[in-house]
Order: sequence, then C-alpha cells, then structure tokens
Amino acid sequence: MVRDMAAIAAECVKRPGRTAIWSPTLRRYVCPEIDGVPLSELNPTAADRPPISPMFKLVFVTASVGTLLFIALCVTLAVLAGKEPPSLVTELIRGMFSLAQIGFGAIVGMLGGKRLEADQRAALGS
Repeated sequence: MVRDMAAIAAECVKRPGRTAIWSPTLRRYVCPEIDGVPLSELNPTAADRPPISPMFKLVFVTASVGTLLFIALCVTLAVLAGKEPPSLVTELIRGMFSLAQIGFGAIVGMLGGKRLEADQRAALGS
C-alpha cells in the first residue's frame, strides 16, 4: 500500500500537467502522449489502478509545496527566535506548524483515497 501511494506521489510530481494511466504491462503510470504508449494498450476503466487527472496532480503538488513552505517557516522562525522567544513568536510558530499538520493530513488523505479507489476498482472488477 505504501509503495502504491509512493508511485502516485512520484507521478504527481514528475508530470503534473498530464493525465496518467496505469500500464499493466509496464507496471507503472504512463502518460500516453509522452511515453509513446498506444491508447489501445491502456484501458483506464479496466485498469487495476485509477487514472490520475491533472487536477488531482495540481491539488497534490499545491498541498505538498504549501506543507514544505510552512515547515521551512517553522524551522526558520524557531532558529531566529532563539532560546526564549516572545510569546507572539511562539504562537506564530505554533500556527504555522498547525498549517503544516493540516497539509500533511491532506497529502496522506489524497494518496490514501486514490489507493482505496484502486481497491474498490479491483473489488468491482472481480
């Protein structure tokens, strides 16, 4: 399951503007117009894994970048604040960390949802 989620994440980052379809023969996601795989070989409705749309990829990449940004801001503010930061800075760091936690939850939720969609397709196909 983690391997499948990592494959979805890698595909989202690798080619964010293209639809990706699972290729059972290559055992990976492919973009037919880039990888040169004929559409006749790919059947998105019968595939074990659901296709990944450009909109899903955009939301995933945006959530990932936002999460990394807030983590970087937390670390930077904590280092700049020193040992005993003022209470306002502490609250600001906690707020940024909360946003990073929300982003992490969004990322895991999106990947898990896409993976569960694959399980549902497999159950309906059998």
